[in-house]
Amino acid sequence: MLVLGEIASVLSGVSVREAQSGPARFVRLSDLSDLKAGRTPSLATGEVPAVARALMIEDGDLIVGARGLVTDVCAASDAVFGTYVSLDIYLVRPDRDKVNPQYLAAFLTLPATQALLAGSKQGSSLARLPKEALEKIEVPLPPMAVQQMIAGLARSFDEEDKLLKKLTDLNSIFGRETVARAIRAADTRQNSIRSTQ
Repeated sequence: MLVLGEIASVLSGVSVREAQSGPARFVRLSDLSDLKAGRTPSLATGEVPAVARALMIEDGDLIVGARGLVTDVCAASDAVFGTYVSLDIYLVRPDRDKVNPQYLAAFLTLPATQALLAGSKQGSSLARLPKEALEKIEVPLPPMAVQQMIAGLARSFDEEDKLLKKLTDLNSIFGRETVARAIRAADTRQNSIRSTQ
């Protein structure tokens, strides 16, 4: 077992100097909900950050929310490659020789890990996870083949969860439309009866 800081670089987000036609795009804390749901977020645009820790998001990176009750963890996707993380987000860049990025994401989203992260947060209104606390999380490291298998299992469950949510949304829409049609049919029937009287 190694601590996260030994198997990944953890970088703090940068402040965004917003500009409508700025050349840089930024992932904000509010964008994590869209990323977790598989939607493309509406990213902020601004000036390219001038600090050394500002690295563009790449394939294999994890985006970790620093604030809130739950510590959001998202694997970087095409929608955010080449962007920067803003304040209140950490960019976690796993050392792929030591850890599979999807395995690490699965580990960080486990309830027991989330409880450890929640216990490390500071502040009362919108608690913040210190970077040092994230770096000190102990991560079990099975052989890479086992990590890949666990990552695939976690990905399967994530995909199933997304499909079930879509199915629930569609079922809700279908149910409301069915009720609306029943009401219209009943109203039409009632109007027909009135007109024949």
